[in-house]
Amino acid sequence: MLTPSIAALLTLLLASSSLGQRARRPPRPASPISTIQPKANFDTQQFAGTWLLVAVASPCRYLQEQGHRAEATTLHVAPQGSAMAVSTFRKLDGICWAVRQLYGDTGRPGRFLLQARGARGPVDMVVGDTDYRGFAVLYLERARQLSVKLYVRSLPVSDSFLSVFEQRVQEANLTEDHTLFFPKYGFCTAADQFHTLDGEWAAPAGGVGMGVPRAPSQLRRVCAAEVRR
Repeated sequence: MLTPSIAALLTLLLASSSLGQRARRPPRPASPISTIQPKANFDTQQFAGTWLLVAVASPCRYLQEQGHRAEATTLHVAPQGSAMAVSTFRKLDGICWAVRQLYGDTGRPGRFLLQARGARGPVDMVVGDTDYRGFAVLYLERARQLSVKLYVRSLPVSDSFLSVFEQRVQEANLTEDHTLFFPKYGFCTAADQFHTLDGEWAAPAGGVGMGVPRAPSQLRRVCAAEVRR
């Protein structure tokens, strides 16, 4: 028969073993965007200028349901050291709005971080591929939800650019059903001071500028598909 002291010792040993097993849980899987390789030797100076949004691939359900409300979107990029100041232009209620944001330097060329408020946390952005003159494929992730976006310098869109985008979408485990193509007309290139917002923003319709908000306070992010937000 075990003495009380030996029984107590065995109980402590078993408890310690159980705690050790719980402490050795498998590590959390890496976020999807952490596996994306940025454009080699990415150059913010060459990337600067105007880009037109062609398509977004995202698992966001709201994006898929409200895609018919998409608005043409223009991006203007200006280098700020190793960071990028990004202005997004699109129409809401027929009025051109501008949203200005700073994608901060992460110490790795081609990777940027938008410090966003809210429970879903910041937005990671990676320039996955670009030739600087014609197209760019961008990845954005917030709350572990990955989106892939295709931008071009001008229209019409080259078939080769679309092929690169489709390949990147497949590699991200997304499909055609997740992809929304944006209008090729009605682009905005400027907005007055009364229709310019600073900081985090996203339209309520999937975060891709598809809603018709009545006031800046209604410009809320729903998914990470379009971060301008």
